[in-house]
Amino acid sequence: MKQMLVTTLDRTLPIFIELMGWNEWQEEFVRPDGYHCYHWLQTTGGKGLFECSGKTITLSENQGVLLPPHVPHRYVTLTHPWSTWYITFNGNYAPFIVSSLGLATSTVIQWEPHSPLSSLHKRSRNLALRNLDFNGMDGSAFVYRFLINLKRYGQVDNQRSLSQHNLRLMPLFRFLDENYSDPNLGLTHMADYAGVSPQQLNFLFRTATGMSPYQYLIHLRILKAKEFLINEEKLTIKAIGLLVGFLDTSHFVSSFRKLENIPPGQYRNIHHNHE
Repeated sequence: MKQMLVTTLDRTLPIFIELMGWNEWQEEFVRPDGYHCYHWLQTTGGKGLFECSGKTITLSENQGVLLPPHVPHRYVTLTHPWSTWYITFNGNYAPFIVSSLGLATSTVIQWEPHSPLSSLHKRSRNLALRNLDFNGMDGSAFVYRFLINLKRYGQVDNQRSLSQHNLRLMPLFRFLDENYSDPNLGLTHMADYAGVSPQQLNFLFRTATGMSPYQYLIHLRILKAKEFLINEEKLTIKAIGLLVGFLDTSHFVSSFRKLENIPPGQYRNIHHNHE
C-alpha cells in the first residue's frame, strides 16, 4: 500500500490520488458508511465477492468496480488467494470527470485481457516506487488517464467497449476520410459499406462518437474545409465548399458557422492575421 502525501497544492488540482495499494491476499472489508473518496477495486488474480447498493457481484480477473464516496460496501474472498489492486482519488472536479465520462459506478466493469487496463496495476507499482512526485501532478495525470482508459476499454453488462465500437467503425472512418467530397454520400451508402442497416449504423455512431453518421460527415467536411481555408489562400469560399462536398455555398457557410461560431471567411482572416 502507498499512502500519498497530499499537499495543499495537490488539493487544488481537479483530481488527485489519495491512496493506492496491492493486496496479494485480499482480506474481508466491511465499510457500513462507505469510503470518503472515490474507490476503485479490481481483481488481479482469483475471485472475490463484492456487495454494494443492494447488489452482490463477483469480481474475477480483468474486472473491477468503481464506488462513489460514502457508498456502504463489503467484500470477501471467494478463492485463496484473491489478489487485488485499488486506488482511491478525490478532487473538486472528480465527480464532474466521472459523470462526464459516463463511467458506471457500483457495478462490474470488465475489459479484454490484452487491453492497457490489464497491466495498469503493474505499471502503477513501478511509477509509485520510482517517482517521488507521483502523489502530485504526475499522480493527478495518472488517475485521469486511468479514468479515460476505463471509459475507452471498460465493458458493462457485456456491451462492447468504446474502443471495440471504434474498431468496428474504423474501415468506415477511412472510407469517409477518402470520400467526404462526394456530395451524394449519404446514410444508405455508409450503411452499405459497413454492411449493417441504417438503424444499426446510427446506433454504432452514436455510441462511438455521440453523433449520427450524417453529423459526423458534416464535422469531417468542416474539418477539411478549415485546412483548405488556412493552406489554400487562392481558393474561394465557394470553391472550398464544393471541394468538401457542399453543392450549395449558403449551406456550407451556415454549417461552418454553426460548428465554429464564425463564417469561413472570418476564420481564414483570423489565421492569416496570426502568421
